[in-house]
Amino acid sequence: MTAGLSPSARRSVWLRQFLIQGCWNYEGMQNVGFAYAILPALREFYAGRPEEALKAVKRHLEYFNTQPAMGAVILGASVRLEERVAAGEADPRSIGMFKVGLMGSLGAIGDAFFWGALRPMASAAGAILALVVHPIAGIFALLALYNATHLAVRTRGFAAGMEGQEGAVAWLKRAALSVRTEDRKLAAAVLGGAYAGTYAAHHAFLGGDAFHSSVLFAVGVGLIRLFTGLFRKAVSPSEILMFFFLLGVLILWD
Repeated sequence: MTAGLSPSARRSVWLRQFLIQGCWNYEGMQNVGFAYAILPALREFYAGRPEEALKAVKRHLEYFNTQPAMGAVILGASVRLEERVAAGEADPRSIGMFKVGLMGSLGAIGDAFFWGALRPMASAAGAILALVVHPIAGIFALLALYNATHLAVRTRGFAAGMEGQEGAVAWLKRAALSVRTEDRKLAAAVLGGAYAGTYAAHHAFLGGDAFHSSVLFAVGVGLIRLFTGLFRKAVSPSEILMFFFLLGVLILWD
């Protein structure tokens, strides 16, 4: 925790990060949301100095855009930098340079991890549970799998950023999100194949033709290996899941 920031202000900043896209616009993207999120810290750092506070707010109304969850790292580090600027220990321009330097790379890493890997994996797992157990169980699994990681990244990333630029960079290295992205993409492909097999088995249980259903089950299990191989050749998990969706529609149509 930064020495000059109260626990209540820190908590407010962390909670406000969930509204970073609340005023998304074509000109500044997430700039208004970012300024709103960091505002409680600015009020404390520049208490009694309205002109300096206004300059600080304007700094954060400059263009900003990144993956929302990964923005927590930048937000925490920006709070720490603003504290140093308020104390006369850093140049205000360093804040803008830091944000510009990280937002693009973290946006790309976050999009690949959250949208391209974690969400398809959680969706496939939820679809399997919805089919085998109950639709509510599938919804719960999807939300639990996604948000457990999503909230952990927001919490740990923000805390690391509050330690300063060095802490933010060190946490990003430890998190190794690029490696985790590949793991979750592979899991999404495997779960997608497992869903096809589960659907075939479920179809047989409901009284379909036994031979036809057995063939479908074998094909579903084989698809696990097939699409795992396709994944290793850079096929998108979203494309794999779309294939399974269309396959399910064709089966139901028959």
